[in-house]
Amino acid sequence: MNTLHPSHHRHIAAAAIAVCGSLWLHTVSHAQSAAVTADSRGESPKGELQTVTVTAERKAKSIQKTSIALEAVPGTDIAEQGLSSGAEILKNVANVEVQGAARGSMIAIRGIGSDLPPGMGESAVSTNYDGIYNFRAEMTTLGLFDLDRVEVLRGPQGTLYGRNAAAGAVNFITRDPSLKGGTDGQAALEMGSHGLFRGEFGANAKLGKSVALRISGASISRDGFLSDGFNDAQASAVRIKALYQPSADTRLVAGLEHLRLGGKGPGFIAQDNWNNAGTRLQAAVAPTPGLEQVGYQNYSADKTWLQLDQNLGFATLTLIPAHQSGSGIVYRKYDSSRPPGSEEQFNADPAVARQNSIEARLASRPGASLEWVAGLYGYDMLNVQNCLANISCTSSLGTRDTTTSKAIFGQGSVPLRAGLRAVAGVRHTRDHKTAIGGLDGHWRSTDGKLGAELDLGANAMTYLTYATAYRPGGFNSLPGASGTFNSEKLKSIELGLKSRWLGNRLQFNGALFRYDYRDYQAVDFAFTVTGLAANFRNVPKQTIQGAEGEVRAVFDNGASLRLALNVLDATLGDLRVTNFDNSTTSLAGLPLPHAPKTSVKLGTEFPIALPGGSTLTLRADARYTARQYVSLNESDATLQPAYSQADLSAQWRSADDRWGLNLYVKNATDYVPKVANFVGWTLVGNPRTYGAVLTTRF
Repeated sequence: MNTLHPSHHRHIAAAAIAVCGSLWLHTVSHAQSAAVTADSRGESPKGELQTVTVTAERKAKSIQKTSIALEAVPGTDIAEQGLSSGAEILKNVANVEVQGAARGSMIAIRGIGSDLPPGMGESAVSTNYDGIYNFRAEMTTLGLFDLDRVEVLRGPQGTLYGRNAAAGAVNFITRDPSLKGGTDGQAALEMGSHGLFRGEFGANAKLGKSVALRISGASISRDGFLSDGFNDAQASAVRIKALYQPSADTRLVAGLEHLRLGGKGPGFIAQDNWNNAGTRLQAAVAPTPGLEQVGYQNYSADKTWLQLDQNLGFATLTLIPAHQSGSGIVYRKYDSSRPPGSEEQFNADPAVARQNSIEARLASRPGASLEWVAGLYGYDMLNVQNCLANISCTSSLGTRDTTTSKAIFGQGSVPLRAGLRAVAGVRHTRDHKTAIGGLDGHWRSTDGKLGAELDLGANAMTYLTYATAYRPGGFNSLPGASGTFNSEKLKSIELGLKSRWLGNRLQFNGALFRYDYRDYQAVDFAFTVTGLAANFRNVPKQTIQGAEGEVRAVFDNGASLRLALNVLDATLGDLRVTNFDNSTTSLAGLPLPHAPKTSVKLGTEFPIALPGGSTLTLRADARYTARQYVSLNESDATLQPAYSQADLSAQWRSADDRWGLNLYVKNATDYVPKVANFVGWTLVGNPRTYGAVLTTRF
């Protein structure tokens, strides 16, 4: 008889992924007797800043030569620090706020994100996985393993990224198979508080002269932070990528990925519980005592994609077709809107989430004086959900939203004289959406970018950019309601500086920006005398302006310092929210939600050489965030006061840099913030946690 508790099975699965992946790597490595490959960190000489290469502009280029306010988080940091979600990966990135969603995370950049339900509205931050857009939030829960890097682009990216990139873009880029060196890979095993057990591995094998395979996977099991067991983590994922490269001119990568979320999922506390620090993890109480701990989520997603890169001589052709699908159930027994005994029928969130996309690009040859990229993009989405927002449902009610989008785009950079370049781009997009009740809408937009880049020396560049972007409109397709909201438009002007000094030891990047943000898409969820109301509307004019400054420094002993200071003024236009008596209150002049006026993010690392050549690196990251609202219904209940958090870690690495052990404390201050609020219920962040991550690389 099997006497193991179900959670023990999950622990064993997590350990098996890490251990088996590690053993497999050892076996293949010794069998092939391959030469040791270069360190994947790609570090510059000791005492100098790294040269970080990104593909933010659809071509490989140094961050310091890219005229975008841009930051990259390396995959080695993500694995070694145990950063397993989008919120954790992005928490130290300047001017980015990651807050709660039904599942996954809502990302806001420079005060712009989204509070709209999935399908009915899309985020103003374009989230892309291996170059493929995804509109669902669940991917930020566990689809983040075996990563090469994460790129964060601040500011409108309407030309190259298109619709839904008004605030910026976040690119999660996983490791590709490689034909170099035969085998390489890494594995990680993490244990921590709240019963945390997490395993991850990624393994590369060269199968022939022109074929390589990379297999990676991850599994996590963690008890819930809330008193009823919710806010837990139970998930697993696997990814297979195959590379076929018969010549230097042809490169084809094919990928398959499967993701599954289980456990209880996100949970809420009563609004008043947050006012007392001792009850911020005390879950909402069910109408019938004892039912609080009854509930579950079950979501699975699949993704299939290809990327072909073909050198045509005059340019490189890139073709990326992709298919993604997902479905899930969210159930709480004490939720009166769910008819007893029919959970599978009435709790589909989503019943179907499907999207197909294809992008075709031509890009100039590397090193060409005239740099350009041009392409076509197509997108098709279906999203079906049942019984949302505690609205009483019958089998005939739910939401069904479709979107098709087509775009043509191009962007180029041309030298005007030595050290001076002009940048120009344009994109034309057409969107078509439908929803239940015969709702049908068409939106189109032509967006552009015009800028100049001026070299101030070998290691300094300033840029001035004017850009526009848009987010298409949509429908209020919740049961029993209807209506249309219009598209958003954003105009931006940005002055930036990127520079390195003191022999590549000191870096200062900064930006000043101002936005004209029109027809902001807002949804006002409120209880009125007639019940729960969902009022969708456009707010005509918002103004956003701010300043960003980022400093990085390294010293002769390898120690480093990172500091980001952001000032943001994001003001709402005449938004009117609904009160209980059906009257309205204007929020004009108040800040946009998710837009703290100031934020400071500080980090430092200090390496200590140990006998035998190993090292111990002490690391600290601290964050200060000014007061902000976590919901569009701005009130005392949705106000998150200013707060600070800090993370501490000590990491040992072996002399050959193949093994590492990291001991960490996250949120050492144990401050539990609000991250979302929904008609009387509050979603909170993580409390203090601690753990250890054992990593190995080959």
